[in-house]
Amino acid sequence: MDDAVPDVEEQVALLLRLADRNRRRSSRLEGTLDRSAYIALRHLTVAGPSGINDLANRLRLDASTVTRQVVAMEEDGYVTRGRDSTDGRRAVVAATPAGEEALARTRAVRAEVYDEILRRWSTEDRRALADALIRLNSDLDADLDRAADDR
Repeated sequence: MDDAVPDVEEQVALLLRLADRNRRRSSRLEGTLDRSAYIALRHLTVAGPSGINDLANRLRLDASTVTRQVVAMEEDGYVTRGRDSTDGRRAVVAATPAGEEALARTRAVRAEVYDEILRRWSTEDRRALADALIRLNSDLDADLDRAADDR
């Protein structure tokens, strides 16, 4: 094992804890979307209306968990659920204008927070961090696919 791997593992764990704590403590982030709604709405605005199972697969969650999240987002007015026009048994979830607006606001506020945190970082360091995180997330996601294929 490479000597850096334990440091990566520890730093990712710390990153997740600090990001969550930052979200709970920052008054600027009050009233923004929680992580599950943020990720789900991001997917729906990029990919368009999606079935529950498609959304669950994309979010790497169980369909029952996603259904509960969709119900909560529907109650908040962020999504609507309807029936697939080609398969009436299939529920389709779509972002509403209010959901798109909440997502845009959340993204803007989060970007401001991270811009402030990274204010002393050079443009090159910010880009390197973004690229490394994109690569890490891609590899984590691909590993989930491999694990599913091994079952």
